Amino acid sequence: MMYRRQRKQKRVSHADDWLMTYADMITLLLCFCVLFVSASISQKKNTPKVHVAQKVELPAQEPKTIEVHRSLPGLDEIIKPELSDPVKAEKTEKSDPPEPAVEAAADKTTEQISPPASLPEIVDNLKSQGAANFEQKGDRITSLEISSAAFFDSGSAILNPAGKVILHEVAGNLKSEKFNDYQVTVEGHTDDAPINTALFPSNWELSTARAAAVVRFFLDEGIPAQKLRAAGYADTFPKASNRDANGKAIPENQAQNRRVVIKLEKIEKTT
Repeated sequence: MMYRRQRKQKRVSHADDWLMTYADMITLLLCFCVLFVSASISQKKNTPKVHVAQKVELPAQEPKTIEVHRSLPGLDEIIKPELSDPVKAEKTEKSDPPEPAVEAAADKTTEQISPPASLPEIVDNLKSQGAANFEQKGDRITSLEISSAAFFDSGSAILNPAGKVILHEVAGNLKSEKFNDYQVTVEGHTDDAPINTALFPSNWELSTARAAAVVRFFLDEGIPAQKLRAAGYADTFPKASNRDANGKAIPENQAQNRRVVIKLEKIEKTT
């Protein structure tokens, strides 16, 4: 009897086991739903807000006049300002005087295009001061003699600005076809007044340095080096006597003897 009761109770207890499994499954599903909902809510909170820019229409503005300061020649042709009144702009352009810089540039261009003065003309410009002489010996030798005072300061072998202007005109002649077959020799001459400086212990060094300075200038002007020579003669070839019979210096004669001679000698071509 007791055995039957125990067996019946065991059957009843086993019959309720599926309820525990079902309850566990429901609990797990509920937890999963809670986790899913909480995760989705946190993502919505962390989502950044995107602001959409709105298109703003600005009112149309009238074109403004652009003022240009004409500080460079030709600038008004490159930059043309937008003027509200075309008629006024045309009057303004017509009434403007020509730019001084443009006129100066035009004059400079004309000077560059104009041919250099001939050697006789250069001498004529200096003859009034008694500072130059031109000598033509047939068609083979031409000598241009200019006082050293026109090129150098006393005791110096550095070309002054006035001397460079003269030599620029001379170089323009030497580069012409007329003197293509000529040898150019630059001679430096001094008076007999002694000189003794750190650069020039005697007149030999001074006369040679002055001739070399002229040759260097001709090289810079584009004359080929093979056509040029430099020679210094000190006071060995005076044009006039430096002193009188009593040994007193003659300043006028000494000034004549201080000179630079540019000698042009035609070279015969060998066949």
